[in-house]
Amino acid sequence: MSRADLTFALILGLCSITSARADSLAQQAFNELATLVGEWEGRYSNGRSHQVSFALTANDSVIVETWSMSPTRRSLTLYALDGERLIATHYCPQGNQPRLVLTEQDANHDYHFAFLDGTNLQDPQGSHQHALQIHIDSAQAFSRSESYVSNAQLELREVEAGERVSYRRISR
Repeated sequence: MSRADLTFALILGLCSITSARADSLAQQAFNELATLVGEWEGRYSNGRSHQVSFALTANDSVIVETWSMSPTRRSLTLYALDGERLIATHYCPQGNQPRLVLTEQDANHDYHFAFLDGTNLQDPQGSHQHALQIHIDSAQAFSRSESYVSNAQLELREVEAGERVSYRRISR
């Protein structure tokens, strides 16, 4: 093998490793979030609790997260791979549907999702989910925080993290 061929093979190998790393973060996050399948109870700092369930659908290609805040107030977030990206589409009780994309897993192993785009965000008086962080502590516990901003702030890049809520598994 010539020196030029060796250099080309090395560059090609490095490119495929870089691409695999991008693919692997989205796939890794999806696989780890899929371990949450089951029923969970979350408790806010004020003591108020709510139920969250996770299920797989569409031949295990979509994770369905359902929030039950009360018998009449529910929301839904769907997590699905889109090529090299993991997309979370949140169906909010406010009637909007922001889409967030996985941007990183930080040193604390929190998965960070940031606003990508959304539908029904015309009302400048309304708000939407603009960021989401999820940390899986164990098979029995995880935590998350969400950030909401005014619909008028669609181009906002950095938002302050919302309250971190801890969840404990009720059943699988």
